[in-house]
Amino acid sequence: MRKLVAALVLLGCISFIAVAADRTDALKKADQDWAKSAQARNIDQFMGFLGDDAYMCGTDGNWGHGKDSLKAEWAKLLSDPAFKINWTVDTAEVSKSGDLGYTRGTFEGSQGKDSFSGGYATMWKKDKDGKWRVAVDIATPRTQQ
Repeated sequence: MRKLVAALVLLGCISFIAVAADRTDALKKADQDWAKSAQARNIDQFMGFLGDDAYMCGTDGNWGHGKDSLKAEWAKLLSDPAFKINWTVDTAEVSKSGDLGYTRGTFEGSQGKDSFSGGYATMWKKDKDGKWRVAVDIATPRTQQ
């Protein structure tokens, strides 16, 4: 009987770890799909990853708020052939409730002859449709040494 209980507890732990990993993988995928939409310069797809009330802070320290305001700013950037951006997620965590999470990683890009790079942290909320949407995105420039 003890072996059966131990086996059930072990199976439960393995299942919990697998579910947590799946949720984290889904969040990482959302982050990287968002990056791909930026690389493809697809503003509608890019905006589809943002929540209606999203906040974004660029490397200049200025905040943008709301989809309309953010779309105007990003439409200019993504339509500029000299603008390039890519980011890579390093870590992700999902809350126990499964409706909040964050990603953290690095980005790099250029606009004409100027290049930029740094780190980012993005807070995500799961929307009513079950998709991850950006709630807050913060970019920090890498300091020149």
